[in-house]
Amino acid sequence: MLGNLLKSIPAIPEFILSITTIISLIIGSFRQKKERLVFGTIILGLVFLCILLLFSNKSEQFFWNSLFIHIPFSVYAKIILYAISAAALFCLFSFLRAYNIKQFEWLLIATFSVIGGSVALSSNHFLTLFIGLEMSHLSQYLLVAADRDNQQSSEATVKFFTIGAISTGLMLFGMSLIYGFTGTNFFNSLYYFFEAGIRDLEHAGAIVGMFFVLIGLCFKLPVAPFHTWAPDVYQAAPLPIALFIGTIPKIVTVFSLLHLLTYPFHGMFTYWRYLFVGLSVLSMIWGSLAALRQQNLRRMLAYSTVSNMGFLLMGPAMGGEFGLRSAIIYVIFYVLSMLGVFSLLIIFERNFKPINDIKDLSGIMNSMPFLGSLFCLFILSLAGIPPLPGFIAKIYVLECVITRSAYFLGIIAVITSVISAAYYLNVLKFLVLNQTTLKITATNSLRKYIVKTMTVFIFLLLCGIVMFPSKMLDLARVMAASILFQ
Repeated sequence: MLGNLLKSIPAIPEFILSITTIISLIIGSFRQKKERLVFGTIILGLVFLCILLLFSNKSEQFFWNSLFIHIPFSVYAKIILYAISAAALFCLFSFLRAYNIKQFEWLLIATFSVIGGSVALSSNHFLTLFIGLEMSHLSQYLLVAADRDNQQSSEATVKFFTIGAISTGLMLFGMSLIYGFTGTNFFNSLYYFFEAGIRDLEHAGAIVGMFFVLIGLCFKLPVAPFHTWAPDVYQAAPLPIALFIGTIPKIVTVFSLLHLLTYPFHGMFTYWRYLFVGLSVLSMIWGSLAALRQQNLRRMLAYSTVSNMGFLLMGPAMGGEFGLRSAIIYVIFYVLSMLGVFSLLIIFERNFKPINDIKDLSGIMNSMPFLGSLFCLFILSLAGIPPLPGFIAKIYVLECVITRSAYFLGIIAVITSVISAAYYLNVLKFLVLNQTTLKITATNSLRKYIVKTMTVFIFLLLCGIVMFPSKMLDLARVMAASILFQ
């Protein structure tokens, strides 16, 4: 029995999170002031796991009959996931009641999404990958539908669930094809199978299955043309839930995708690189042009996400450790920036008025100059204006593209970045140039002060990474090297 317990030690994070969530559910069912206790239990669990993983043994281990893998990539990916999840869950806890969503169960549903993402990041088999991703995304469908009195929210949930079901079907079909043509769904076994090369049509179905799996993941990123759910979900979901959906799933999906591309599908690089080059170009062009036409702020942010995910895909499409490192750095910078943007939007809404269109930002700079200036810096960072953090993240990806002599792709990336600067600057036009002053309609609370402090800390963290990049580069290098076979 002790031997079986020791074999499960690498899965301790998933066990602790699951037990913490179940205990929180029991506590919440019997306590009157349950939200604070539930939230405190979950946050303590996430912080403890970050510390535990940081000092854990990161050597490669396979366990549970090789269904799970424990390598530096999965360890650091989960540390990033847990740390950012703690910030996102704090925003959910602080502001969901202000959006008339009072049940504490929504916080637990969001935690189940984190648990599913953690399982997916530790997967060495398509079964565990599928269970983790679906557990994560089923929770997200419920979160979007949290505001039951909002018709737009209900419509967005149906669309989100329908397109999510299509992506799930594509992934399952691809996994079944891979198993049928190779006889295995283990990532390490598939690595050797694909690395040997497929010279005839006998196993060509496995390549088709690989494309179905990758396209299913692209639905969840989202990238064009699989992005149609994103604008509706970003627009209709309450802002704290939009913050969660705009950050946590990106970490899970991007890291899961990088794991697939460099572990089981490493030998098929010549096949899938062209798929990702095409998706990258289409996403950057379509996302930038569509965002340029938007007057609704959240829809604009959704299309900018499509453009940014297309920009990120250039990294793995170039292959090699450099491409992986650039993608890892880009997703960390992007998620932290979006966390800052959505946190400030929530504060603006709670202090002044609902913010739907871009023009609703008018007057905020005069009324809250410090937070308005911080919002400007986050927006300029997303636009890639030097020397802000977003510019550095884009430079790493572009350097990878130029190094691989993909000049045409680099030119498209630069042009679409210029276009994206136009709609980001349009946001600043209403935020800065309008001289009206808004009246604060809500009182400040401790939670708002903590969220403000957290947002300032996020920006300072990004700036610190830019000024002292060695730690981030070392982290990305270790993560990339642990999943890349040279």
